[in-house]
Amino acid sequence: MYTKMKTQMWTYIFVIFFTLQSKSSACEWLGQYRRISKDSLTLLRQMGGNYPDIRVPFPGQLYNSVDNAMVEDRVKFLVLTLEHIIDIMDAREDMHAVQWNLKTVDRFLADLNRQSSELKECVARYHHPSHKESYEKKIKRHFRLLKKILKKNEYSAQAWEQIRRSVKHHLQRMDIIASNATYFLKV
Repeated sequence: MYTKMKTQMWTYIFVIFFTLQSKSSACEWLGQYRRISKDSLTLLRQMGGNYPDIRVPFPGQLYNSVDNAMVEDRVKFLVLTLEHIIDIMDAREDMHAVQWNLKTVDRFLADLNRQSSELKECVARYHHPSHKESYEKKIKRHFRLLKKILKKNEYSAQAWEQIRRSVKHHLQRMDIIASNATYFLKV
């Protein structure tokens, strides 16, 4: 009886230790996200100078709900959104009307790809499945709308500037989500 209780006690201690360990180490890179994100925003600004004063559709409510989700869901959302941004911004063949420096675009995409790959490693370490599958459809729908804006406006410079402004909003909100998730992991 005593040996059984002792074994159970050590099992509980191990589970608690493992749970705490996995929470703190599940995404150590998330702490560096902010620095890389700041670099991405700087490169985005350098692409076209001042952002035009154009109204751009943005899924603010979606970001609010994700910011209240579990850390795993927040990180998964960041990865998913980064992939959509990379997809829309990696269209050199359609950027003929805009006067962006393509080397800056390449550096910007490299930063985004690094963030995405590092965050994918974080997602792979989480032991709990994601609970917020609905955001995947919503963010996909939003980026489909952005692509329609580009196509409808025949990939004009103004359309690309709308996209650049939208990407700026996404990166800023994603930075807030990452900061909040980092804070939650430290608590």
